[in-house]
Formats: sequence, structure tokens, C-alpha cells
Amino acid sequence: MTRPLLSPEWVARLKQFKKLIVGFSGGLDSTVLLHVLASTPPLSNQLLAVHINHGISGNSLNWQRHCEQLCLDLGIAFIAKAIEFDRSANVEEAARNARYDFFSSLLEDNDCLVLGHHLDDQAETVLLQLFRGAGVDGLAAMQECSNLGAGQLARPFLTCPRVELEHYARIHELKWIEDESNQDTKYSRNYLRHRVMPLLLEKWPGVAGNISRAATHCQQAKANLEVLAIKDCPDLLNATDHLLIEPIKGLEFERITNVLKFWLKKNRIQLPSSKTFHRIIHEIIFAKLDAIPTVSWNQIQVRRFQQHLYLLKADQINLPKAIKWQQFPASLIYPDANIELSAVKAQKGLMIPKEAQIEIRFRKGGEEIYWHGQTKHLKKLFQEWQIPPWVRDRVPLVYINDQLACVVGYAVSDVFFTTNSLEAWSIVNNS
Repeated sequence: MTRPLLSPEWVARLKQFKKLIVGFSGGLDSTVLLHVLASTPPLSNQLLAVHINHGISGNSLNWQRHCEQLCLDLGIAFIAKAIEFDRSANVEEAARNARYDFFSSLLEDNDCLVLGHHLDDQAETVLLQLFRGAGVDGLAAMQECSNLGAGQLARPFLTCPRVELEHYARIHELKWIEDESNQDTKYSRNYLRHRVMPLLLEKWPGVAGNISRAATHCQQAKANLEVLAIKDCPDLLNATDHLLIEPIKGLEFERITNVLKFWLKKNRIQLPSSKTFHRIIHEIIFAKLDAIPTVSWNQIQVRRFQQHLYLLKADQINLPKAIKWQQFPASLIYPDANIELSAVKAQKGLMIPKEAQIEIRFRKGGEEIYWHGQTKHLKKLFQEWQIPPWVRDRVPLVYINDQLACVVGYAVSDVFFTTNSLEAWSIVNNS
């Protein structure tokens, strides 16, 4: 008697979720997964099958129809999504990132994305990471359970070899899609699957399970390194896009790198090369106090200002000269420049005269504000407030009737300041 593909422990684990979103390509793995879940009474009412149409193959539409029909037969809710992604570089990686971005957008609190990755997939992933020279994080490969967006991600078949899924499919007479690109060995995973793994299995029949077990060991090592990072730098627990430098300067190089990796992962940033970590440590962390160095990779920048590291995503947003806030106090949303401001009633703060013309502008140089009984240059105030130089040009400035009335998040001009709670507003930057 063969073991069930979905153990009682997995049934209990998945039953706790409100919705189970199944990534359904129509291939063997996801077809078996969907059938198993639909045949498990405690779970069948929680299912939503999601098919991603990459638009790469001429058969894409037929595959989508096949998936929709199978869900109709099983009585499972179904949605399909055509996605766009960059096809100029690594198509496999770009498609994968686009898939996960969409899956993540669907997940709400107490939802779970369920995928059909199996033991052979895990072994291939470990080897691909090894060939790329990955560290512990990469060699940890895929986890059975992890966080994704507002929900979680589960891979209940990760310890099941592909042959068990094939056996289940034959017994239940399931039909699945064979993507012709899966035979194309120009793709790294396919080359490994069709050319390399058969040779390894011929010599070591249990090699896939052994490689997968090594990934489990690396997952434990990864968890231990994360504990060490927090011990070395307790600020990591609350750190967002900036990190205090002083606590880590006295650490050994490898432990500084470990802290930086934790910080970047917490901010959902893909880790750079070892060479880039060397540059961050030598050129930024140990730079002169008055230096403002930068290290960049992909679309990411790490900078230093005084005693903090700052993490920035490089963007090409051109800020508008002015945005009229015509519907005040309704929120001002300007997506093209990633601007979102809201007005909140306050005990004291900004007073808006009747019939006022309200505009949002950004620093160009030479701005002055009447504050604390004096006319002050905005440039000097930004320095006093220790605002990093690259942030200063993005701080929203509220102009009322062509006069600078408020530096959002920092100051309100004496001319427009009131302690009358019936008239006072606080401008909040939600960008």
C-alpha cells in the first residue's frame, strides 16, 4: 500500500486557512495537486485555481481552456491571468517573478498559495544554486512553508518524488498538459533534468532525496544565521529602510555580511554578489564620517548619511513642478510620482484660509519659510533636521496662495499655524 500524497498532518495544516489558492499550470504536478485537494473533503470548499498565461507558447490559449474545463469538472472556482514580463534577459526568472507577484497580490490574511513542487524539483533547485556559487540561502532552496504577501505559501509535495505523482495520475486517469518548452535544453533546468540528473541517478539511485536532505540542513543553518544576526544587531528587529551603523562596526567581516543579508532580505531585496557586500562594508560602513558614499546593483542603492545606512530603490520618477490640491481635505493621490497625501484633523497645526489655492511643490532651491519667529532658508533647516540629501528633493511642500505654508512631516509656517482644533490640520505623507 502506497502512502497518501497528502499526509494527515498536511490536511490539518491546510484546513486552518480561509482560502487555498492553487497555482494551476495544467502540468502533471499541479493537476495531481488540484485533484488531491479537491478529493479531500475538509479542503475542497476552500479552493481557488489560478492559471497564469505567460503567452510564450502558441498553445497558451488551449492550455488555459483545458485548465478551465478541468476545474469545471471538479467544481472548483477558476481564474486565469495573462501576465506581461521582460523577455529580453532571463525569461525563466522574469516569468517566475511575474507569477509570484500576481499570486502575492491575490493573497489576503489567512490565505495560502499551494504549489505542486516535488522532491525532484527540490533537487534540481539545489544543484542550480550550487552551480551558480550560491551560499546557504540559495542552497536552502524551497521551503515547505513560508510567508508570501499577506498570506503564506505551502508546498505539500516537496518530499514526494515525481514517480509517485505519475503513479497517482495513472490510477485516477488524469490528463495533463505537456509544455513543449520543457524539452528544450537551452533552459538550465531542462538541461539539468534531461542531461545531468539521469547520469547521477544511474550512479546514485537515491541522489534526489539526498540532495533534498542537504537543502533541509541548509535551511537549519540559515535559521541559525538569522538568530545570530539579531543577536549581533538587535536593531534589525525594527529596522526598515535604514540601519544604525555603530552596533555592527566592531563585528568580524563575515558577521557584518550576515547582518546586511538579514536587513536586505527583510526589505525584500535580492542579495547582491559577495563583491558588492565587500564594497558596502569597505566603502560605506567604514567611510569617513562626512562622506556620503553609494554602492549600487540592479535598481538598488545603499547609501550612508551620518551614522545610518539607507536602502533605496533607484527610480526615474520626474517630480511635477506643482500639483493642485483642489479637493482638500480629500486625499491627494498622484500615482505618476508615487505621491499620496492625506489631511487629518489635529489639535494644532496647519490652518487653511477660505477660498485658498493649495499646491504641492518640491524643492528647487532658495525656498524660505517663516518659522519660530524667523525667516529661515529651507536648505539650512533640512541640514538641521538631518534629512539625507537624496530625500530632500522629495519632501512635499504645501503652498497656500503661492506662499510656503508647510514642509510635510517637519514644520508649519507661523503664518498658517493655529492652535484652534476646529481649524487645525495635519498633513500626512503616505507615499
